[in-house]
Formats: sequence, C-alpha cells, structure tokens
Amino acid sequence: EHRIQPVLEQAGSSWGASRLITISGVLLVVGAGVGYKLGFFMPVVCGAVLGLGAAAGPFLFVFWKRKRTFHAFEEQLPEALDFLSRSMRAGHGFTVALEMLSADAPEPIGPAFRKVSNDMQLGSSLETALKKMGALVPILDMRFFVSAVLLQQETGGNLGEILSKLASIIRERFRLKGQVKAASAHGRITALVLTAMPIGVACMMMVANPSYLKRMVATDLGRDLVYGAAIGQVIGYLIIQKIVNIKV
Repeated sequence: EHRIQPVLEQAGSSWGASRLITISGVLLVVGAGVGYKLGFFMPVVCGAVLGLGAAAGPFLFVFWKRKRTFHAFEEQLPEALDFLSRSMRAGHGFTVALEMLSADAPEPIGPAFRKVSNDMQLGSSLETALKKMGALVPILDMRFFVSAVLLQQETGGNLGEILSKLASIIRERFRLKGQVKAASAHGRITALVLTAMPIGVACMMMVANPSYLKRMVATDLGRDLVYGAAIGQVIGYLIIQKIVNIKV
C-alpha cells in the first residue's frame, strides 16, 4: 500500500490504497466468474484473462489520470514560472510569490505549489518543501525548476531572470515534444490496429462459428499456437511502443 498511495496522490485521487485494492479484488472475482461462464472454449483461460483484465482496470485508470495530471502540469508550468518571475521583479520575495501563485493558479499546479507554501509555513525549509514537491510531481521540468531555485539559493543571482529563461526553455521543449508526438502518431495507430485486429477477429469467430475454434484448441498443437500468438502479440506491441516512444 505504501507504493500505491503516492501514485494516487500524484493522480489527484481521494481514494486510499486499501480502497483501490479492494475494488480491484472484487472486479477480479466478478470478471473471472463471468469469463468462465461465457467462455466458448478454454473457460479457465477465458476466466483468468477476463478476471485479470477487470482487476487491472482501476489501476490503469489511476495511471491514466496520473499521466493526464502530469501533462496538464507541464502545460501550466511555464505560465507559473513567468508569474513567479514577474512577482519577484515587482518587489515580492520568493516565498510571497509562491503564496500568490498557489492562490491564483488552477489545478493541478495550484495545489502542488500550495503544499510547498503550507510546508514552509509549518516550519519546513525551502529545500525540503521543494524536494517534496519534486517527489510528488516527478517530471523533468519540475526537476529543472527545483534545481534552479536551490542552486540560486546557494550561489546567488537574479532568480526572476532565471525562472523567466527556464519558462522559455520549457515552452520550446513542450513544442518540440508535440511535433515528435504528431510525427509518431502513425506508429502508435499501427500498434493499436495490429493488436486489436486479431482479438476482434477471434471474437467474431467465437460468435459466428464457435466450433471452429473449439476444434483448434482441442489439440496440444492448437493450444500452443494460440498461446504463441498471444505472446507474439504482446511482444510486438511492446516493441512498437518502444520504437515510437521518443524521449524529448
């Protein structure tokens, strides 16, 4: 549970780890029972596959929400850094600028900076509060921000100018990431089609002519072919995702 709870916090979910595990367990039992009853062939395998798929659903939703939260944070971070830079140029201190940002910024960046401000008001040092936020939002741009602020605290310099330049760099990086994502869209769609097509064909055959697949899995060779095809599908999907997942 101690590994799941930070992920839930990063996703902005109010659920506890125990609640997520309980829901996943219930879905596992229900999915396994439905798959076993509806399995046209190999009911045990169908029950196991459907049960595991149902159990993974809540976790996949949390990770999807976490990814969407990080994406929104990346989009909002340059504006937040510009806000801090303008506030400091107007004569406010960095701590006051953080409080103003936490009050005005939308989700998810507003609550994240609000935690920094609250931690500092409770007695935590700036370094400790920023490192906690870096752990809560473990993205590259946030590490840049935390490192820049902590380095300025040690060496001195114009923090407002540093944050303004960092905002420009993050915007350029975000624009480049969008271009790479658009260029690799064809590969992602290909991976989705190649993965979904065999599953769709098998489902249609199970409905149209169940006896065809039953005869296939009645022999050891047929079952080995089904298992080999499933493993090959997973390996192929992972390879394509590795190819199109270009880091920027």
